[in-house]
Amino acid sequence: MPNTAIIQRDAVADDNRAARDRVNYFASVIGRNAPAKLLDDDGAPSFELRVFCVDTGMSLDWVFLGDLRAMVLASHRDRQSKRHERR
Repeated sequence: MPNTAIIQRDAVADDNRAARDRVNYFASVIGRNAPAKLLDDDGAPSFELRVFCVDTGMSLDWVFLGDLRAMVLASHRDRQSKRHERR
């Protein structure tokens, strides 16, 4: 019978690597330094990561879940508001 604690630990490590990869990719595309720390000791998103998200528009959903919807919708809303400002 597999050790579920080891499987779970490995899955979390894989998730953390994927999150780090997404943050590094985003930072490289926009020409900024990625936050050094993604998670606080309690497992919550670090202050540094949250500030980076606010400053850049990067979505925590995308970082940790790979879900692009929040960033797509924000981009769409931004584009729509700029279009309305020009009228």
